[in-house]
Amino acid sequence: MTQEQFAELLDISIDFLSLVERGINAPSFESIEAFSIILGMPVHDFFDFSPDPQGRHSLSILKK
Repeated sequence: MTQEQFAELLDISIDFLSLVERGINAPSFESIEAFSIILGMPVHDFFDFSPDPQGRHSLSILKK
């Protein structure tokens, strides 16, 4: 999925999504819930920075 497609599904601008990705802006609770639904991940995974058994951080799967 492209950044543009993801932003469209969330009904937010690509510029805002880019700012969220870079940690400059924070999404609303509603947006976080929408991220969770669209990506098929539990919300708590967005805030879990502990390594998994292979030593990767939980969000490293999103970078693939």
